[in-house]
Amino acid sequence: MCQRIIFVCLLILTLGTGCTSKAALDNNQTAQTDNAPASKSDQPQYNDERDPFEGFNRAMWNFNYNYLDKYFLKPVAHGYNDYVPSPIKTGVVNFVDNLDEPSSLVNNTLQGKWKNAATSGGRFVINSTIGLLGLVDVADMMGLSEKSESFSEVVGYYGVPNGPYFMLPAYGPKVTRELATDWIDDLYFPLAELSTGQNIIRLALKGLNARVAAIPQERLLDNSLDPYSFVKNAYLQNVEFKLHDGKVPQKQENDDIDDYLDELD
Repeated sequence: MCQRIIFVCLLILTLGTGCTSKAALDNNQTAQTDNAPASKSDQPQYNDERDPFEGFNRAMWNFNYNYLDKYFLKPVAHGYNDYVPSPIKTGVVNFVDNLDEPSSLVNNTLQGKWKNAATSGGRFVINSTIGLLGLVDVADMMGLSEKSESFSEVVGYYGVPNGPYFMLPAYGPKVTRELATDWIDDLYFPLAELSTGQNIIRLALKGLNARVAAIPQERLLDNSLDPYSFVKNAYLQNVEFKLHDGKVPQKQENDDIDDYLDELD
């Protein structure tokens, strides 16, 4: 979310990688009331191959969703969304997204997407000049829609799998491929020229924009049977959607649905 806060070790010590879901905790409390020690069969069983560290990830989700988001990110996002004028919010989104256009140019090129690469380059030039440093998306008005690509999608295009799913404290969901490659996108101009403070502000604005965009989904998430699984499956589907430019193979799409139904069972 706002920035990559690395205090995983501390949270492991305090929460433990074997932290259980709310339902599992209720079961344990019932067992303790009956003075019967919980057996191994009473412990939560996780069998999602995409999520081999689910116990740890659920602990991080509990921290992110029930504490960090509930008491800080959600109030900030709603206040920003309710009281900041729409033109300013749109300008902030445009400005932050414009900084990523050069990396999209390179990443599209590395995948042989020449037209998309030219579009990304054209968008950066047009929006950085006529669009007042990216505050106004003039390129989109001219028919040049955004063709965002990350280096993670580049290596995925050449066959590197997602790898295990992780729920990071404060930052949110990621797959291993993204964790290993996201830093490369920051090496390109103009991101490479930003100071540490400027980059923190950029990440904070990017996180704020993402959190505001998620407001319409809050009720759906809150009413889901298992919010953790809901977010995980939605995120992994989005990773595949971006990797295949919206054309996810039908077999893979069906497998994702089957995995989600299996988790609910």
